[in-house]
Amino acid sequence: MIENLYVVLWAIVAAVAFAGELLTISFFLLFFAFGAVVGLVLALMGFGVGVQIAGFILASVASMVVLRPALLNRLALSGSEPYEGPGKVTGKKAVVTNAIEPGESGMVRVGNGEFWTARTLYSGGRLEPGARVRVLDTDGLTALVEPLEDLEGE
Repeated sequence: MIENLYVVLWAIVAAVAFAGELLTISFFLLFFAFGAVVGLVLALMGFGVGVQIAGFILASVASMVVLRPALLNRLALSGSEPYEGPGKVTGKKAVVTNAIEPGESGMVRVGNGEFWTARTLYSGGRLEPGARVRVLDTDGLTALVEPLEDLEGE
């Protein structure tokens, strides 16, 4: 009779942890649900309470340590473009999205949607939104640009 009680207990713990995960989407309770399923299987196999609890703890901690970082990393990267560091945008073409005044910063879109604060490397006129530019270098997180029209006319 006691063995059946542990089976029911582990099933309830697994169900509550899984339901809690569905409500919070924290990818934390999911691993306790997995541990509870391991405890449930151990109870069904006839192991004692100590072995069931040890299996629950080991399975929960091991899956959290191994699977949670991989799961979070996979979800973080699935919906976005990879970040291109400052050295990777040098030489690329961009489009001005916020006007760049002489001596001040504006905003450019490099490639398919990576936005950078930008300023012109050489003093010149205002760069209007929609103007095409080339990234010559970076200064921290600011792209140093020059207008492409000046280059195409040469």
